[in-house]
Amino acid sequence: MMKQRLDTSVAADVKPPFDRVILTGFRATGKSLVGRMLAKRLDLDFCDTDTLLCAGSGLSVRELVDRFGWPYFRRREEQILLDLRCRSSVVIATGGGAILHEQAWRTLRKKSIIFWLRADCTTIEQRLSADGNSCHLRPSLTGGDFLEEVREQLALRSPLYLRGSDVVIDTDGRPPSELVREIVEGLSTAGGRKKH
Repeated sequence: MMKQRLDTSVAADVKPPFDRVILTGFRATGKSLVGRMLAKRLDLDFCDTDTLLCAGSGLSVRELVDRFGWPYFRRREEQILLDLRCRSSVVIATGGGAILHEQAWRTLRKKSIIFWLRADCTTIEQRLSADGNSCHLRPSLTGGDFLEEVREQLALRSPLYLRGSDVVIDTDGRPPSELVREIVEGLSTAGGRKKH
């Protein structure tokens, strides 16, 4: 189970109702950076589903998609989500499309608390444009216009992120350290109020 300090509102002998802290959200919302910082702050393990997927193949996300296509990538991603349901005392940063695996997500969500790192379309576009490696690391989902793709996919996924999360954290214009602090505060008050 998660370490007791994650829920300071309960007695020391009562465990919080979750084993994992999961970060979800679109590309460039800070899941990996915030996740690493959060895990360090809470003295928990950290894993990133894209990193796990790539480590198993020796290929980057772009190379996987270029070589085998998005359907293959999504199947591998879904299996990683299912495998992670056995992990505890961990912060997990999920890929932006992980929320599309609704059945696997419901399974992983049990005994997890999920934070949606939300950013508006303009913020995401600015972050992706400013990241020189973005095109190399993040392959196109549709093969269409970059900005149009962000808008379309964000509109498609936002309802899924909302339904699949327990807490929404707005990231626009905020440094990662502030987001970590808000998540830690959310964990300390979420023990008895986790929905589902």
